[in-house]
Amino acid sequence: MNAMPTVPDLLTPSHEIADHVSEIRLRVRAGSLGDLLEEAGRAVAQLQLRGADATRGTWRTIEISAPDRAMLLVDWLNELIFLAEAERWVGADFEVDSAEDGRVRARVWGVWIQRAPALLKAATLHGLRVDDVPGGLEAELILDV
Repeated sequence: MNAMPTVPDLLTPSHEIADHVSEIRLRVRAGSLGDLLEEAGRAVAQLQLRGADATRGTWRTIEISAPDRAMLLVDWLNELIFLAEAERWVGADFEVDSAEDGRVRARVWGVWIQRAPALLKAATLHGLRVDDVPGGLEAELILDV
């Protein structure tokens, strides 16, 4: 009798942040691409809101297209970094409506901050990877500070 192959449980979204002199290594794990993008957004918000005085919040829709899921992650984070710098609006809660290897559409609740966070400059291609792992995806990239 052949046993049915077991399907691994989906990964619980999580992230690790490791500081370095001029960069931060971010590793994100989640059960799906949508969950991975949400968790990466939460990690960036954690860094941007360190000690910031946040005021009222608003929802907005963010749509990003890219050639593949790795570039989608970079472009997603760079959009969030840009909005914080240019508009002093930090995305803090994420609801991904749809996510494919090259496109994401999400509703993002963000807070207005008194001054732009200077910590993050950009998500980079250095060390960029998004890999299939048992139960989901694992991504790693470097944030320039």
